[in-house]
Amino acid sequence: MRVAVLGAGLVGQRAARYLRDLGSEVTLYSRGRQLRPIAGIETVAGFDPGQLSTDLAILATEAMHQVQVAERLIRRGISVVATADRPLAVRTLWTLDSLAQQHGAAVVVGAACAPGLSTLMVAKLAEGLDGVDTITTARFGTGGPACAREHHRSMAAEAWEVQDGAGRWARGGSGRTLVWFPEPAGPQDCYRAGLAEPFLLQQAFPDVRRIQCLQAATRRDRATARLPMLRPPHAEGLVGSVWVEVRGHTTERGVEHRVLAASAPQATAAGAVAALVAHDLVNRTSTFQGTRSVLWSTSVTHLLQRLPKDIGLWAHTSAIGGRPLSDSPIQAARKWRFTRDFS
Repeated sequence: MRVAVLGAGLVGQRAARYLRDLGSEVTLYSRGRQLRPIAGIETVAGFDPGQLSTDLAILATEAMHQVQVAERLIRRGISVVATADRPLAVRTLWTLDSLAQQHGAAVVVGAACAPGLSTLMVAKLAEGLDGVDTITTARFGTGGPACAREHHRSMAAEAWEVQDGAGRWARGGSGRTLVWFPEPAGPQDCYRAGLAEPFLLQQAFPDVRRIQCLQAATRRDRATARLPMLRPPHAEGLVGSVWVEVRGHTTERGVEHRVLAASAPQATAAGAVAALVAHDLVNRTSTFQGTRSVLWSTSVTHLLQRLPKDIGLWAHTSAIGGRPLSDSPIQAARKWRFTRDFS
């Protein structure tokens, strides 16, 4: 089965290369500009969703553009893997569930870095817990120009979060928290922002007491968030990281505190997750119809094991005594380089 990748930016090109390496036939479509030839990948300048001939498409264009394209593809029975990370785009894509079921198509929402890799990491940490009480995620860095513009927009937007089991809006740029990302990112101040992860995590973990998702930002980022971007965005942010914390409880060990972190350029992580999800959809003997997040896979571990080796993974674990909803500080966490056998 041939997979179409719509959008030839950093994420689209890397998703296409990963799919090629996984053995899939890939066609990479740009938004009109001619692309340089890529070994093993057919490249096409321009695309019309109404004329596309494929069974599955990865959407790697601007976030809000993906909503329009996804609806047209779904009506033709073409399954979609969407990399959009803008909250409005993700929420709108989520509403296409009944349309996708009607036309026998599958829609995977939030198949990028954050959300995407971050939500997979949350699901992995939640395995084996009798209950999950708190989920916190943080991201550092940006991908290409479109991602940099989204980072700028999100710092001025309202942030959705869950407190005491109820959703609420909070001011973007508030809630300063120091997060220790793996090197080379290191410790960074992170803040609330208009991110898509809380919505998707709430769908997967509806009973969690607290969900908060943060974004690393400098003083200049916060000061200029409500102004137009003062300079053109960079071609690519070469340093990126995602940090995820889950607090839960088990009957045997009491309160559990678990942390995973990943380090890789965000475009690299987003392209890898989109490619792996698309590859699984293409090769599964039975699949779903409707809208899901990347957690539709029955084996989160399997997806994480297949991440490219240039995405570094680290883990912290510890167990503390106390009540399951305790907010007491964590003591003596252990840190080690993550091994992908998950044994």
